[in-house]
This record gives sequence, structure tokens and C-alpha cells, in this order.
Amino acid sequence: MTSSLSADALPVNVSNSVARVVEDYLADLEATVPGLVDGVYLTGSVALGDFHGTWSDIDFVTVVAERPGTDHQSLLADVHERITSRHTRPRLDGHYLTWDDLTSPPDRDTTLGLQAHDGVLHAGKNWVPSILVWHEMHDHGLHVHGPSLADHDIALDPAALRQWCLAELAEHWTPWWFRTAKLLSTPGVGSLGSWAPAAGVLGVARLHYMLTTGRITSKCGAGEWALAICEPEWKRLLEECLRIRNRPDKRSLYGTPFRRRRDALTFMDLLMTVDEETFGDAASTQGMPR
Repeated sequence: MTSSLSADALPVNVSNSVARVVEDYLADLEATVPGLVDGVYLTGSVALGDFHGTWSDIDFVTVVAERPGTDHQSLLADVHERITSRHTRPRLDGHYLTWDDLTSPPDRDTTLGLQAHDGVLHAGKNWVPSILVWHEMHDHGLHVHGPSLADHDIALDPAALRQWCLAELAEHWTPWWFRTAKLLSTPGVGSLGSWAPAAGVLGVARLHYMLTTGRITSKCGAGEWALAICEPEWKRLLEECLRIRNRPDKRSLYGTPFRRRRDALTFMDLLMTVDEETFGDAASTQGMPR
């Protein structure tokens, strides 16, 4: 195994911080489990060109030659513990899969469930990745070790991706919205800061983009797309969220965080309602909220 990142060039804005962690990871794999790993690929914000050193993680998929047994799992757990101790940020999180796993959509009964999260390796059915990982690998996977992804079949399932997006709206963002809408609560007070409105608006816009187009994008990619097609009343909010994400040092476009919070919650509510009504019954498309 080589630790070189020359297979695919990393985006300039992540070349130093990400490369150090990934090269260390590759070297540790080579020393600890020689012969087990066939390929390592980056997904998520790094592959999508939306990496931010303050809060972004390094998402990976490592393809193994065979399903790791107990001994190999223990050794991989040691690798992630060491990587986390040497690099507190950015965090290295991801999944281990086989090439056979990638030839069909994820199945909790047959797909390898082995995920590194926060420096801990988790195993079992609950750790099987979502269909999003397959689509990210197919469309944007960044090759840093092993064969090119073009040499292997990766299954896509647009219907399953749509259902995953709807589940994210129902199980994550809708409860998030209700918690945040209560101003006299910890999430409500937190929404007067900059991070929460940007996370909510861009997170929901990303799901809307994927539901509408069937393609994968980043939070900022979705924000730029939404900005290009939305009604004028939402432009300030979207520009503000992109400012928070990309240029937090610049002055806010809002005079008061209360107005920004109100706009963010209203936008999210409208967009989630559109998506639930439109795509919940398998309809194909819908515009931005008016």
C-alpha cells in the first residue's frame, strides 16, 4: 500500500489539513493490517469541495479485500484510536465496505456494518451506511488509494435516495425545527447565533436539491443553487447563510439575529412542507418556496 495522495488531487483549500490526516491513516493501515485494504476513497465535504476546517469532518469509504474478522476489527479499532489521538481536527469518520457490497444497494442483513465515528470503530447492522454513500461514491468519490472507482460497479437507487431524504426531513430536521422554534429553550436561544440558522437552511436546501434533481451536492452547493432560483425575498437569507459558512469574518447582512432566526425558520418550514407534499407521494418536481 502506498500513502501517496497522487491518485486524485485534493482541493487546494484542504490539501494541508486533510492530507496530513489521510496520509497518516494510510500509513497506519499499511503497518497494522497489510493486505486487508484494497482502496480508500473520500466522500462528503472534501469530495464535494465544501470543506471547512473549523467544523468539517473527513468522510471516507475504505474498501477491504475481505470482511474483517474479530482480529482485524480490533486492529482497525486501534488504528482509529491512534489517528484520533494524533489529529483532534479534522475528524476522520467513515465506513468499511467490500466491492461486493457496493454492487447492490445497502441491506442491513448482508452489507458490512463497520463504521469509524469519533475515533471509535462500531460494528453491526445498525452501522450499515445509507444509500447516500453509494451515490456519493459513484458521483464524487475521491480516489486516494487503490483502483479507480471507474473500474468498479457501484449500485444506484434513486427511489431509496429519495426515501432517505424524506426520512432525514421527518426524523432530523422536523424535530430540530420544533425544538428551535421555542425561543425560550436552549436550541431556541442557540438559533440567535449564526451557526444554527446556516445549518438548518442549507441542510434542508441540500435535501430539497437532491429530491428535485436526484443528484448529490454539498450544503453550500445547495445554497448557491437555491439562490439562483428562489424568489427575491429569500436572497438575503441564503446569502447570509453562505456568508456564515464561507466568510464568517464578514459583517452580517442582518441588523438583528431575531429577524434572521425568523426568516430561517419560515424558509425551512415552507421548504419542508413543499418536499413532504410533493415527494412524499412520489411526485417528481417542485420549485423553491414562494
